[in-house]
Amino acid sequence: MDHVVIYISLIVAVAPMIAMLFFIWWLDRYDREPLRYVFGAYLWGGFGAVFLSMVGTEAGIRAFGDLIYSSGYDFSSVVLAPVVEELMKGLVVFFLLRYRQFDNVTDGLVYGAASGLGFGMTENFLYFTLLAGPSPGYEWLNMLFARSILTANMHCAASATFGAGISMLRDKGTRGINRVIIFYAMAIFLHGTWNYLVTSTVAAYWGLAVILLFTYIVIIFIIFVLGIRRERKDRESILLEEFDLNVLPVAYKKILMSYGAMRKSDWFPEYLNKNKYLSLVSRLALRKSAYFKVDEERKGRVKEEIVEIRKELVRYSELIEEFPAVKGAG
Repeated sequence: MDHVVIYISLIVAVAPMIAMLFFIWWLDRYDREPLRYVFGAYLWGGFGAVFLSMVGTEAGIRAFGDLIYSSGYDFSSVVLAPVVEELMKGLVVFFLLRYRQFDNVTDGLVYGAASGLGFGMTENFLYFTLLAGPSPGYEWLNMLFARSILTANMHCAASATFGAGISMLRDKGTRGINRVIIFYAMAIFLHGTWNYLVTSTVAAYWGLAVILLFTYIVIIFIIFVLGIRRERKDRESILLEEFDLNVLPVAYKKILMSYGAMRKSDWFPEYLNKNKYLSLVSRLALRKSAYFKVDEERKGRVKEEIVEIRKELVRYSELIEEFPAVKGAG
């Protein structure tokens, strides 16, 4: 195979996914997840989930045997692959639940999307190289476009859905298990329906598949944006008490309510870690919001988290007490 084909395949497989990953991470502006965790989820999707999916799918093919060939459609692609792949992509979100930075559904969406993008990257590269042939032509170029724009985003949307469901275990405990199952089923439905439509011999199904995918992506994106807006509203109402308690400096009130003001560099002492400070402020707002939604048996744990976050913020306030007037507050 020509080395040029490999280079082009690698670039087209990786670049769009990385760009989308950073866009999703950047968009979550009020509670931005640590980039190392987001990228870790991406790598899991690209390598760990792909490997386990290959093993799981092969095991499923052996287990179901003749059913695969007598179903009247591509059973392994429409049923088996979605069930296995969505589970494997979602495993990393289950793992990340244990980290204190994981707070809500938006976080689950981000980590799930990251895993899906990583999976799409590796799957695309394998398709691009294996199907290129000795002299790739128009069909190969068409596949580069279709898989980068469509199939990879299907993986992203499906995994984001399952990630959102998994996130509900954070504060709902066993009550969240039903949500996990429902969101997992939704991810499988999207994945399976997409595979059925694009592998069909009916040409019109391709158009239907594209409409389905983009409609679903738009819905997921709206939910994501609404979640971010809700975080901002919670921040504005819930944090007011913290200024009265001297947990947060009164001089920072206007700044901490504005994303643009927070990102400026002239209001916070240079000798302190501003990013960590802003992360603590966001987590305080989110955990206080969660306190009013969790069941009674979990309220104690959430309250302990709130107390610990307040202690850290108070230490910051003590350190910056002597800092000159805040320029960005006006």
